[in-house]
Amino acid sequence: MMPNFDDCALLIIDMQEKLLSVIPDEVREQIIRNTDILIELAKENKSSIFYTEQNPAKLGHTIPQLAEKLKDAIRVEKISFSCLNEPDFCDRVCPHIPQSLIIVGIEAHICVLMTAIDLIAEDEDEELGIFVPVDAIASRSKSNWKNAVMQMSNFGVITTNTETLVYQSLEEAGTESFRKFSKLLK
Repeated sequence: MMPNFDDCALLIIDMQEKLLSVIPDEVREQIIRNTDILIELAKENKSSIFYTEQNPAKLGHTIPQLAEKLKDAIRVEKISFSCLNEPDFCDRVCPHIPQSLIIVGIEAHICVLMTAIDLIAEDEDEELGIFVPVDAIASRSKSNWKNAVMQMSNFGVITTNTETLVYQSLEEAGTESFRKFSKLLK
């Protein structure tokens, strides 16, 4: 199953400085880079972008390099781990979730996992495709990340990666979009 890029959105979960600071350096750089690429892809496809911040009064806001690209996105503050347990998210985001939803962020085994599982549970008609690029989610430990990926796959989330999503969206080489994204992916 591939995302329907004509009816797709991007959900960025809790990419905040204090939360990112506990992610191993190499992994942190990778998920920031891949999230940035997926923001560009969403904008290229004119897709909706939603993002959350877990208790920003204590954990700070979305890191500046991503926040500046999210000025037109829908932002939701939350206390709940699952986005679907946050009334503001349910009111402002859920009515606008399209056929395909790409989820990125941290931590994989907590907020990303719980949100993905709750979205599947709420999808009674089984019309929502949830795509999680495993190179754009992270946990403090690799074992927690692996466990989250396994659980999401078992629940029906399509686990993928950033580069695959980009090339699925582009469909062919030789275009301006191809040249732009091939540079970003190098």
